[in-house]
Amino acid sequence: MSYGWLLAAHLLGAALLGTAVAALWLVDERIRRASDRATLMRAGRRAEVLGKRFLMPGVVLLAGSGAWLVGRYYGWSFTRIPWLAGMAGLFVFQSVWAHAVTRPRALRMRRLLEQPCATDRLSPALVQVRDAPRARFGQHLEPLLFALVVVLGVWRPMDWSTVALGCAAAVLAAAAIALYTTAPRPTSSVSRASVEAEGGT
Repeated sequence: MSYGWLLAAHLLGAALLGTAVAALWLVDERIRRASDRATLMRAGRRAEVLGKRFLMPGVVLLAGSGAWLVGRYYGWSFTRIPWLAGMAGLFVFQSVWAHAVTRPRALRMRRLLEQPCATDRLSPALVQVRDAPRARFGQHLEPLLFALVVVLGVWRPMDWSTVALGCAAAVLAAAAIALYTTAPRPTSSVSRASVEAEGGT
């Protein structure tokens, strides 16, 4: 296969995967804010469709064309090229994270949603699985790591410190966002005063 076709397949895979990562982040935000089982079910079905139509084809295209390009033009010397080794390492890490954390969480939520329930309210077990710290962290980490992979491929830094700094920044940013979005919001004094005033009238 020519370089042009391999590159086109690689770019198409990146576009599909990027679309899936962004769309799944939005779906996960809807899951995080859901207050009823019906919303979780709809979001889960939407995530399954995105996985089949965008995520899996993107992963297959990106992995296949990427391995072919690396094997044909770099060989094992890619391990000494910081930007290329960084891209490959991050891609593998994201795949492992998806199989070790993201997919098992989705399966547990599906099993809990399939159980008969008298009300549409979320059970404590369902809330616990939905709000698991690793899942919340991973929700924000995955798009940041994908963005870092794109930056490495475009910028192509030749020093390991830049790659390490990018990884550290992505991890810290994901942790900060996860903590911010899950922290309880205090009710402002203005809001409390207005509520008390309305209650007194």
